[in-house]
Amino acid sequence: MKEPQRGWSEQEDAALLRAADAARKKHLPLKSAFDQIADALNRRPNSVRNRYYTQLKPIGAAEPSFCPFSEEETDRLLRTVLLAQADGRSVRACTLEMANGDTRRMLRYQNKYRALLKAQPDRVMRIRSELSAQGISVPDPFVRDPNRPHVGRPPKQSRELEHSIRALLDNLYRSLIALTQNESAM
Repeated sequence: MKEPQRGWSEQEDAALLRAADAARKKHLPLKSAFDQIADALNRRPNSVRNRYYTQLKPIGAAEPSFCPFSEEETDRLLRTVLLAQADGRSVRACTLEMANGDTRRMLRYQNKYRALLKAQPDRVMRIRSELSAQGISVPDPFVRDPNRPHVGRPPKQSRELEHSIRALLDNLYRSLIALTQNESAM
């Protein structure tokens, strides 16, 4: 287990900034730089990430490293995504359009929308009700449309079934190997 460290030296900060810059130039996720620096400096990756975003990123950054959504922006995001879904577009396509093709902003919008579904379902339903009151039919974002293909991780039941089938096939394979070894010994 890594020993906790106190404070950061200028050399460590410089190494972190160089690693982040190199990752960006190679189009790699910053997480790879954080993991690399964590190993090199005997620190935890989360500690490295926190140092980057709270202390180093704002230095010379054109935009703040974290800017929370206002209440108006949050409601506007919900309305826009719900209306796009009513038109048959995906959340991803809608948020990419909202971000004018900027994938970082798109991910920010998409993540905020997904977080709202989980953390503030009442707010989502309030916006949906407001749209319905205006005569706009919006699908329920909490109910999966059976006509749309499932995107993302399979449901837990599917993973459990896959694990069971894999275990069965592994046992069958071991049995066949044992059987062929017994036959060749005879």
